Amino acid sequence: MSKLYNNIIDVVNRFKSYFSNFTSSKTFLNFVPLYFYSLIDSESITYSKNALSLFNSFNDSIRLDSHYKRIYRFLHNPNFSVYNIFNDIVKDVLSRHKIAHNDNNIHISFDHMFNKTNYTILMFTLRIGKQGIPIYFDVFEGTDGEFHGDAFKNVNIKKGILYCHDLIKSFFPNANIIFLADRWFGNLFPLMEYINSIGDTFVFRCKQNLKVFYQLYPENHKIWIPIIKLPHLVHASKLYNNLEFTRKKYIYNLAYCKSKDHKEAWLLITNGNPKVAKMLYGYRFGSIEFLFKSQKTNGFYIEECGIKKINAFRNLYSLVCIANIFLTCLGTEISKNSKCYKNIGFVTTRRNTKTNNRYRVISRFRAGLTLFKMAINSSRYFRLPITFTLYDT
Repeated sequence: MSKLYNNIIDVVNRFKSYFSNFTSSKTFLNFVPLYFYSLIDSESITYSKNALSLFNSFNDSIRLDSHYKRIYRFLHNPNFSVYNIFNDIVKDVLSRHKIAHNDNNIHISFDHMFNKTNYTILMFTLRIGKQGIPIYFDVFEGTDGEFHGDAFKNVNIKKGILYCHDLIKSFFPNANIIFLADRWFGNLFPLMEYINSIGDTFVFRCKQNLKVFYQLYPENHKIWIPIIKLPHLVHASKLYNNLEFTRKKYIYNLAYCKSKDHKEAWLLITNGNPKVAKMLYGYRFGSIEFLFKSQKTNGFYIEECGIKKINAFRNLYSLVCIANIFLTCLGTEISKNSKCYKNIGFVTTRRNTKTNNRYRVISRFRAGLTLFKMAINSSRYFRLPITFTLYDT
C-alpha cells in the first residue's frame, strides 16, 4: 500500500500549532483547526457543507448533525473573538514579510462589500503583486440604503486608515503608503485631507459632477465648472497640477484619463504625482475587487451566509479572511519556488509566443487552493508549508 502524504490529521495539527501562537484556549484550539480545514476543503461557509466535510474527512462516531451544531455554537459563542486572532495573524505575517521592490511603495485599497441586506463590510487590503490580502475590516449592520449606515461614516473610515497607517509603519518605517479608493464614498475630501495630514499619498476616483475653479481661456477669469468639462485628450491622460476643488478650495492634482476601451473617463485626484495616478489606481482592481470575488463566487460563497447575529458573522468572516491570507501565502510560495512545483506539473504562468513574456494563468489565491487540494492525502509528495509566509513576488 502506497504511503499518503499530508494526511488530514497532520494538516489539522499543523494549523493547531500555528493558531496556538495567538491563543491558549483549549476549546478554541480543539475545534477551530478542524473547522478552518472544512472551510477550505468545502470552499463554502454554509454550515451543512462544512459539517459534511468534517463528517467525510474524519471517520469517527460523531453524527453529521452534531458537527452542524458544533459549528453553530462556536460561531455564536460570545466568549470567542476570531477577529482578534485575525488581527494578530496579520501582524505576524507582516512581521516576516520582506518588500522586494526598491521604491518601498505599499498600496492599500479600501471599499465596501455587502452581504445581502444584513451587513456591510468595510475592507482594507494590502496589494501583493496583482492581488491583495485583507489587513483590516469592520462589520456594520446593513441597511436598505446603499450609502447609509455607520459603514460609510468618515469616523469609521478614518479609523481604518489610521490603523493601516500605524500597522504598516510599525513594520516598514520607510514605506511610502498609497491609499486607493473608488468614487462611492460621498464627500471624499475629508478623507483626502486626513490622509494628507498623516503624510501618506492617495489616489481617489471622483464623480463627474464635482466642480473645480478653473480658467478655461487665458483672457477669462476663473469660473466654477464640472470636472468632466475640463479640457482633455481623446484617448490619453490630461494632467493638472494644483487645481482648486469645491467651495473650500482644496488644492490637489488631477489625472483626466480617457481610454478608447472605456466610454467613461477616470477622474483621479491625488496629492502625489499625477503622471503615475492612472497606474497606481489600476492596482486597486486586483488588490480588493479580486479579494471580494475570492470570498464570493471564486472561493467561499460568503453571499450564501444567513447568519443573523453580527458577532457570529464577524467570527465567520474573520476565518474567511484568515483563509484568504493562508491560500495567498501558499500561492506566493509557488511563485517563489516555481521550479519545485513545475516538477510535479504545477505551473501558474505561460509564455506568450509572440512577445516571449510570461503571463499568469491562475491567481495566487486559486494556486494556493489548488495546491492544498492536491496535497491532502496525496500518494505523491507535495510540499505544503503551513507557516503563513508571504513572499513579495
